[in-house]
Amino acid sequence: MAALAGQLLNIFFPPKCEVCGTIGYEVFCRKCLPQVTYLTPSIFFHAVGEYDGVLKKAIKRFKFKKRKKLAGPLGMLLVEYLNRHLWKNHLDMIIPVPLHTKRLSERGFNQTELLALKITEHCHIPTVSGLLFRKRDTKPQFDLPKQQRLFNLRGAFVVRGKKLIQDKNILLLDDIYTTGATTAECTKALKAAGAKSVHILTLSRTL
Repeated sequence: MAALAGQLLNIFFPPKCEVCGTIGYEVFCRKCLPQVTYLTPSIFFHAVGEYDGVLKKAIKRFKFKKRKKLAGPLGMLLVEYLNRHLWKNHLDMIIPVPLHTKRLSERGFNQTELLALKITEHCHIPTVSGLLFRKRDTKPQFDLPKQQRLFNLRGAFVVRGKKLIQDKNILLLDDIYTTGATTAECTKALKAAGAKSVHILTLSRTL
């Protein structure tokens, strides 16, 4: 019965690419995926691709249209990057950049945590949520002039359970890197709590 219901749904509401709308079973189709503009690794932080074109559209649909299915293919971009460019056996845990509880309630999920869990699934590095906590509901970084972004986030993050990150090598994960203010504040909090090293990986970077 369930199989029949699924077939009927596919007839009236056929599955399609979440980015371009092409009919098919791939959430991120083979026409869109090659259009992602990949970035070369940096010694300071790592970003998979440029926040533009199909990647930008996919991230916006993932975050703001609540298309959680995109966590799979977007997460795999991070997995592939990690396997190529970062020494994953050196990492003890993944910490996704947290949302404030108010924004988490509004959205219903932390998109970065879903991406982190995809890495955990394939690379076996544990995702640890709740250690890094966002204590202030800050304004979205995109809404602010560049010079105000660092001030907006100052002191916004604290670490709970400091013993759990003592001397640990942490992969700090976020979806978009703009000025680096968010990851800088998170790194500061993690280092102050005793982390041995913090490696930054984001799905995209604005240029």
